[in-house]
Amino acid sequence: MAARFLGQAAIEIPQDFQCFVEGALIRLQVQYPSLRFSASSHGVEVEELPPDRLDDLRKNVLHAIYREKIYSETLPLRHALIGAVTAR
Repeated sequence: MAARFLGQAAIEIPQDFQCFVEGALIRLQVQYPSLRFSASSHGVEVEELPPDRLDDLRKNVLHAIYREKIYSETLPLRHALIGAVTAR
């Protein structure tokens, strides 16, 4: 019996989070090395995904994008903190 795959699955990402997709794709590619991810105008496209993994993948894609948002928004604070601690 041959394995069934979705030709391409789309995971919609809210517009406010679109700017964090590219950074999150690197984390996702490490987490799922056998899948191919790409950014689209509405979210993330995934090629050759088994249908039974779509829900789990969607959860992890959204989580990775939210982590990228937190990372991006807290980076200036971390730089300032490190600068204050290491200043002489």
